[in-house]
Amino acid sequence: MGIKEKKEIVKEIKDKIDRANSIFFTNFLELGASQMNELRRNLEKEDAEMKVFKNRLIRKALKEHSLDNLSKFVEGPVAIIFGYDDPILPLKIVFDFKEEEDKPGVNGGYLEGEIFDEKGFSKLASIPSKEELHRMFLNTLYSPLNKMIFILSNLPRKLISVLKEIAKRKEE
Repeated sequence: MGIKEKKEIVKEIKDKIDRANSIFFTNFLELGASQMNELRRNLEKEDAEMKVFKNRLIRKALKEHSLDNLSKFVEGPVAIIFGYDDPILPLKIVFDFKEEEDKPGVNGGYLEGEIFDEKGFSKLASIPSKEELHRMFLNTLYSPLNKMIFILSNLPRKLISVLKEIAKRKEE
């Protein structure tokens, strides 16, 4: 690999870092090819991607991007996971995959300006995704409205049953 190709790869990594709002480093050595492809497909469905680069090139891109604090997570065979839309969802996918397959783990990474290690990320993985939070928020808003609609829709029925009861008593 020539210097020109290496510079292109470093530029590619930097571009991906610019676009991503979350970056995770994971050890992929324990994964077989089919598991790696499955994890990649799951990530791609949620606007995230997993790429493997040479560690030296990753460190260089991180340094040029003033993220050299993340270099400590670039040890051994490492894949980078870039999350472009929801910062938590790629992390959830990796942790769900880890529970199913008992591999890979997240070494650490960067999420919206903060650096986290594996323990920090395991706590973040338990946070609901944006979509789940939106759904929970809307349910909270709609719950009182639904109750009010139910009550108001029952009022005419109750009024009719009361009027029928009054009519029945007058007939007797």
